[in-house]
Amino acid sequence: MNGIIIGAVVGSPAFQPPGAVHPFHSPNARTLITERPALWRGPTVARLDYLCRLPVGWNGYRAGPVSFNVAHFALRLLDAVCGPETPAPSLVPGSSGDLQIEWHSQTIDIELHIIAPNVVQAWRETPETGEDGQEVPLTIDFTEVAQWIKTLAEPSSAPIETAA
Repeated sequence: MNGIIIGAVVGSPAFQPPGAVHPFHSPNARTLITERPALWRGPTVARLDYLCRLPVGWNGYRAGPVSFNVAHFALRLLDAVCGPETPAPSLVPGSSGDLQIEWHSQTIDIELHIIAPNVVQAWRETPETGEDGQEVPLTIDFTEVAQWIKTLAEPSSAPIETAA
């Protein structure tokens, strides 16, 4: 393993932020390439952490926090279907430890209701689907949702800025 840094402590000389190529200068060195961080990920992780820490009764009744298993599955799902430029979704807790993930633009609405790991109701509304939208139950194949989200990031679906 000469010349390859597997992990490094933040703040140490070996630590480098993601999104860059980092050459190591030694005879047996290799080049470390890391991915650019996704813009949606930081706010999403912070929100998931908050939702997992909600007190019992947060809704005025007996609702508990978002389950850790649901939050972990949601993050892995988002890692799989979102690109680096995908806008951060809205995350809404359910009363049974479930989670709603939503994106809304002028032309596209996407909602993913994560009931449990590998139990997801996906819904979208576009001009093509009409106001009833399209609903798809999903378990392990989220290819269709990845395409929906890719379409969401296209300029034609971006929200319109309003003049002040």
